[in-house]
Amino acid sequence: MIDEFARKLRMYSGVHTLLREPANEALWLDQPPYLTQRVADFETGATDLGAFGNAQSGTLTGITQQQNLAETALEAAAHPLGRALRLYYRQHEQLAEAAVWDLTITEWTQLAENVLLSKATALHTAAQEALTETTPPLAPHFGVTTARVGAFLDLVDDYGDVIGAPVAARSGRKAKTTALRPRFRVLDGILADMDDLILSLRGLSAAHDLFVDAYFNARRIGGPSEDTTPAPPNP
Repeated sequence: MIDEFARKLRMYSGVHTLLREPANEALWLDQPPYLTQRVADFETGATDLGAFGNAQSGTLTGITQQQNLAETALEAAAHPLGRALRLYYRQHEQLAEAAVWDLTITEWTQLAENVLLSKATALHTAAQEALTETTPPLAPHFGVTTARVGAFLDLVDDYGDVIGAPVAARSGRKAKTTALRPRFRVLDGILADMDDLILSLRGLSAAHDLFVDAYFNARRIGGPSEDTTPAPPNP
């Protein structure tokens, strides 16, 4: 779960690095002059946002890191525990209870944060109850052990602490996001202009063609499945 702003900052940095390589700079500088102007506008805005290693870049990257780590750990533990509990219920012909935990890992990861916390809490409660349903307990035969359920509760608590941060802090993060989004939109508009101008370099030489391809590759965010930049047309 990579932060949207952090992905864009990495893309901005990649584009900047590519453009300023001496061999590449010779291919686009002042060809046409408006491209040079837009590159300067882009670099000014990206520098202000911290795309090239400033403190704000680290701040943005870490804004959701703690929550993402706790969320990923909780989802990774909830899925197998839920499947184990489902099997336990099925073997005891408690089909309605089993159906509640018939979830894929994808379904776990798609839950909203408060829903995930609620679902994980319910899973811990159900698993704990399964451990006391019989004497001796049969749930451990299906992987629902006391140690596993206890470790899962720690993950639930950790995640609850992260998303239950003080309201003021969470409001501050939301305000920061709201304030930054327009600035990212301005930069994306500048990059859109640069896309059109750099595309016009295709066909000037083999070196220009390679540069154009490298530029659009650098413009991709998060890989082909999340590419928000149209690929340039074939020459």
